[in-house]
Amino acid sequence: MNEHLNHDDFIDYLHGECAPGRDAAILAHLNGCDACTAAYDAEARLGELLRAHAKHTERELPYGMSASIWERIEREPTARRAGWAAAFANLLRPAVAVPAIAALAVAAYFGATTLYHGPARPSIEAAFYLNDHAALTRTVPFSEGGSVVPSTLASDNIGTDQQAIALTGSTSESNGSP
Repeated sequence: MNEHLNHDDFIDYLHGECAPGRDAAILAHLNGCDACTAAYDAEARLGELLRAHAKHTERELPYGMSASIWERIEREPTARRAGWAAAFANLLRPAVAVPAIAALAVAAYFGATTLYHGPARPSIEAAFYLNDHAALTRTVPFSEGGSVVPSTLASDNIGTDQQAIALTGSTSESNGSP
């Protein structure tokens, strides 16, 4: 470390706030640099003087103050037991009430949606729409002909009643029967 330490380095080193590598570098520099060692000692003495002054000017509580504080602390549990309405009012403070109401609203929403299933919705398979489209296409007078049955319905992979109806309709049309 070629540079001299600054005031922030002294403060961090005194309070033990340096990283281990930086702490070791500062210690090595202080062992080799008399100017920085003198500045460090001055900073340490200043900190000790400030702590001593603060301790010297510390004041005691007035006579009887600590006794009255302890008396109030001892009386507080009995006052809480007597005033259940006051305890309930304390619960309604915004710091407690707002999150509690939000939690109840979320619980009511999810509880209602999971408990109420409602009547089953009728389902319509996609093949119905394809058959409907095929039937409408057959009624168009200027259609280009050919099979109007989609390839998905003509496949043997799907064995539904709607497929059979669609295939029957397309074979009867190709045979010339209505």
